[in-house]
Amino acid sequence: MEINNLALDLDEIERKYPNKLEFFRNKKLCLFKACLEKYFPGVRWGIYDLLEELDLDVSVCENQSCCSGTFFQRNLITRAQFAAINERNLSELNQQADIVLVSCNGCFNSLLRGRDFLKNPDVKRKTQEILDRLRENSSGKNYPGKYEILDNPKLKLVHDLDLLYLIRNEVLNTLKFDLKELKVAIHYGCHYLNLSRDKKTAEAYLRDKTKLEELVTLFGGNPVDYQEREACCGWGASQVVLHPKEALKITYKKLKSAENVEADFMLMPCPTCLYTLSKPEYREKITKYFGEKLDIPTIHINELIAILRGCEEERCITLKRKDKRIMEIYNTITSE
Repeated sequence: MEINNLALDLDEIERKYPNKLEFFRNKKLCLFKACLEKYFPGVRWGIYDLLEELDLDVSVCENQSCCSGTFFQRNLITRAQFAAINERNLSELNQQADIVLVSCNGCFNSLLRGRDFLKNPDVKRKTQEILDRLRENSSGKNYPGKYEILDNPKLKLVHDLDLLYLIRNEVLNTLKFDLKELKVAIHYGCHYLNLSRDKKTAEAYLRDKTKLEELVTLFGGNPVDYQEREACCGWGASQVVLHPKEALKITYKKLKSAENVEADFMLMPCPTCLYTLSKPEYREKITKYFGEKLDIPTIHINELIAILRGCEEERCITLKRKDKRIMEIYNTITSE
């Protein structure tokens, strides 16, 4: 049995397809449902609407559960339990799609990490034992191999940011507005900056991460450097629960650093980071702990593209909430 790497080979697509969209034609795509997307519905809606306009076959992933990354990082489940949860997810996704798009750094890492753990024979054996017990207690629809570790599945995974960068010229052609030279602070997040599981070579892992900066420039904005660019958002899995003041000090320094260079907003590719950097309760605690009110808006790349594409207030799911975080950016971009 081959425990293969499920990450989509982006470099190969770059080499072989002058028109990158052609690779995705006649392939079934589905959007993985990250837990924290529920706070930011425009994250999923934004890319779904874009892919529909580009005439791609896209749906929302069905029959999946949480990736369980947070539970594993908080030492609440074992490696085998973690791998079993993700293997069951991958089995369901493999029934539905050829390519799964993931909006969350943590989910993307988890789906690949669980697969990596299976390379350990003991973890693999325990994982299959857990899946066997699930089969015995299952009452839902079954199909061949549903509770088996997948042998070299056809399924491939790609982070939303990587897809958007790959088809950036096609995305540009869908835009109604530009960024009007706004100053944008970029935040990638730890799991994106430090992820090696989706890289085929050491050079690919070590090269500078600049995709968001390039997209901002392409869309008419100015990416600005700031001291805490590569710092964590402050989430830290268990740290924001166990040591809230210490964790939020990291969040505070991140946001303050971006405000110091007069960034108009902070852009990121992960709803977990967005949650940490945006949550009103966290901002209030930052004011309480550190005596400073920080107002810099924050946005996910999928939400930003929806606004740039002319997402009308009555149509866009995120804008219906009248979220101050989004509305300030929306009003600036769409003003005449």
